[in-house]
Amino acid sequence: MSSKKMIIANFNIVFGDDEEPLLNYFDSAILPAFKSEFKKKSGDNEYSFMKVEIKEIDEDGLVLTGIIVKETTIEIKSKFDDEGVLIDTDERYPTAPFSLFAIHLKNHRMTLVKNQKGSPDLKSFSSTFKKVLKLYIRSENEIRKGNDVDLIPRPVVNIVGIPMRESIKEALGKVMKINKLTLRFYPLNGDLDFGPLFDDLISDLRNKVGSKTGSIILNSPTSINGVIEVIEAAQGTIDPLFNVTYPDKSKGTINNNTISENMDITLDDVGNIASELDQVVERTKDFESIAFITPENQEIFTKNRAKILPFINKKR
Repeated sequence: MSSKKMIIANFNIVFGDDEEPLLNYFDSAILPAFKSEFKKKSGDNEYSFMKVEIKEIDEDGLVLTGIIVKETTIEIKSKFDDEGVLIDTDERYPTAPFSLFAIHLKNHRMTLVKNQKGSPDLKSFSSTFKKVLKLYIRSENEIRKGNDVDLIPRPVVNIVGIPMRESIKEALGKVMKINKLTLRFYPLNGDLDFGPLFDDLISDLRNKVGSKTGSIILNSPTSINGVIEVIEAAQGTIDPLFNVTYPDKSKGTINNNTISENMDITLDDVGNIASELDQVVERTKDFESIAFITPENQEIFTKNRAKILPFINKKR
């Protein structure tokens, strides 16, 4: 058995001016983009998705699983020889670290498990899918234009880690003062804005002024418990940023990556990616942050379930 690092996140995507939920375009954009051969290049690294499939774990448990791979090259400029002497060298080795991912389609909560040091993190996953989805939709819409078919609307992608109370407390416990807390909000995929805290206030405000995104700035908040409750209740539906001062008077920032729900997960060493993905799904499906579902989530899932079923992997 081996222990791996895992993060839980909110896989949030809406389409077009009407902010249609991702499942409305699951079969025409989301799944085809994941399965496409499009890649994202970043410097000497190249990111792509592989082994993407749909798993059924129960009636409402349809999960999109796969891996994100980082193709890169390791440079070795020095090493110890057989005598223990440090020597110069110039060696290059191709490598392809990967991370496992599982997206629960009933509520778009996801897990990302890093297979090893250097495996893609949530930031890499998010930027890669944004790029791949953009490239796929551009290509597909060119075909649709020629066939006089409705175009796929522009997507708004926000993949945000879900904060964990203990991580927030630990991060804020090291600061002397919170100078400013910025709560960035964006279109949501069937979630209540800020969970039950503000209900539809933010959605109504955005729609009134015609804004896709925005932020609320809270200056010098003094109630740490209040801050923790707000961030935790949001369940990944906002992207917080803290500007803080530490006891030594130095200033810094704390972002969502710092306080997101990171944990260790133990997987059996079977040497099989499909089996490891099954383990990830089975061992996390009852986590509160994974099982959480709003009535809006359920309604969207029920409406679109039939278009997902044909893609289920039956060879299990």
